[in-house]
Amino acid sequence: MAQCYFELRKQSARGSDSIIADMMRHLHTRQYIGRALVVCDQPTVMLSAARKQWLKLARTIQKQRASTLNADKILKYTHAIVYMQRLRFSSRSPLDDPEGDVCFVTPDQITVTPLQCFTIYLAAPIDREIMVTNLIDQLPAEALLVDYGHNDGWEKYGLQPKHLLEKRVIDEWTQVERFFTKYKIDIQALSTGTMGDVEAMDDALDTVLGISHQFLQIANSFQHALEIARPLHLSQHTRRQYDALSLLAHRVQALSSEAFTQRFLEAYNEDDTFFLYDATRQVLFGYGESLAEAVGRHLQAGRANLAIALRRSYMGRSLSPMTKPI
Repeated sequence: MAQCYFELRKQSARGSDSIIADMMRHLHTRQYIGRALVVCDQPTVMLSAARKQWLKLARTIQKQRASTLNADKILKYTHAIVYMQRLRFSSRSPLDDPEGDVCFVTPDQITVTPLQCFTIYLAAPIDREIMVTNLIDQLPAEALLVDYGHNDGWEKYGLQPKHLLEKRVIDEWTQVERFFTKYKIDIQALSTGTMGDVEAMDDALDTVLGISHQFLQIANSFQHALEIARPLHLSQHTRRQYDALSLLAHRVQALSSEAFTQRFLEAYNEDDTFFLYDATRQVLFGYGESLAEAVGRHLQAGRANLAIALRRSYMGRSLSPMTKPI
């Protein structure tokens, strides 16, 4: 059996609606890594309530997109909205509906898991022997079982607590910090929430473009650990640092010949506790400039790698989607 993990979770208020709301917030942080299975007593009822909560979250993101002029955030929010709208909810078993992304089933319907199912939500009592035989043995490595019944003893069946996944994030971040120290990149300067981030980000981008393959290996390893450990309760300071790494990696991919993945676009500015608190974020306003002006500015600042990458990637195309506000 592949190594899987468990999380004992409870809703913040009574009633089935609160479970569904918490479940959808939880799923939102894990939606990109794979499919999900919800074990409950009334699949049709739960599915209907879940869709309402999902649409509510999507509307919140639409409002966030409308409230910013930051091109990176607009791109991230647009991608998230499209992805959420395409997610398929199903009240049939994975055998009957193999295309379902989030399947709601009763304990009696449990036979197989969806392909690439990385999250199972238990919202109904279930026989553990059946659970292990019919489901857990089929899960991919690093999948997560979320138990709303707070049943202890999952270690007996080979599952490990989720905090071990969270510890791996810390360990991987240590590797990121060592990489930045080696190449004299100040991660603190990339995540101050001020206009100074722009210059610091450009300096860092120029550095890592010269070692893009090595950098993306480090960033990918960290991002994978972060994805499978979600949701996480992060301080605003830590979240800004993680966001800065994701944004830097996204830009390196866009300006280099490395194979492109959606991973960093999906992760950028992700709030892992999703609306459980209301943190204030500053928006950086960009002003459009021509490609020649941008290349010249970076050459003057000594950023030859960035200047060459911009010229190669944007020659004949508009450099910036934003124009100066009137």
